[in-house]
Amino acid sequence: MKRLLLSLAALLPLACYSTHPEQWVPQEIPMCSTMRLWEVTRLALEKNGFPVVHQGFDPVEKSVVSGWDKDLHPFKGKGYRERAHIRFKRSENAGKLVLGIRIEQQTNENLSKPLDPEYAEWVEAADNTDRAKVLLQYVRSMLGSQLEIGVQAAGAEAGGGN
Repeated sequence: MKRLLLSLAALLPLACYSTHPEQWVPQEIPMCSTMRLWEVTRLALEKNGFPVVHQGFDPVEKSVVSGWDKDLHPFKGKGYRERAHIRFKRSENAGKLVLGIRIEQQTNENLSKPLDPEYAEWVEAADNTDRAKVLLQYVRSMLGSQLEIGVQAAGAEAGGGN
């Protein structure tokens, strides 16, 4: 009995290593109001299939979490669900914010009824950084870029004639 307990105790640290670390995709964006940032983020979430379940950013944590976007599949381990985590903070650069996006992913390991969400057995999987980059690009595109008045593109001349 003691051997069994010792072997189980020895395997316990290995079980802790099986969890996947959070993988945030950060990007600097132009400074804007919290209201505008929330509206742009809400539109980006909806456009990418994430249910919006909150009324806005959490003012204390400066973050938002979407609902689950499910994609069930008839084979064990092929169905998944994803949830977006978005947070922002002031950048060290003046006039900028740092927006971080993480797409949490879980796979359905149910063998008997993998298409029935009632029987789903969700197991943590690695974060989807590719989808986080897509969502981040949607937010950046909708915020737009800052225009610099008086700056011309390289090679452009004032006359512009042929």
